Amino acid sequence: MHNESPLQTCRVEPCSTDEKQSSMARLYNNPGDAPENGIELQRQRARRTAMWVGAIAVLVYVGFILSGVIGR
Repeated sequence: MHNESPLQTCRVEPCSTDEKQSSMARLYNNPGDAPENGIELQRQRARRTAMWVGAIAVLVYVGFILSGVIGR
């Protein structure tokens, strides 16, 4: 037996941040389309997620109701 780790270590090379765009800049083609601070984008995403979760919950609820009606 030996004391070496089974995981291989890797070395990360530093890179320049000048070459990369910010995450907000990648979302928009036109700079004028980007919200000032990203809060509005977060709200839109949260609203869309809530709508999807709500729709799935309603479908599950209706499924249970229908399974009870059909099971009679």
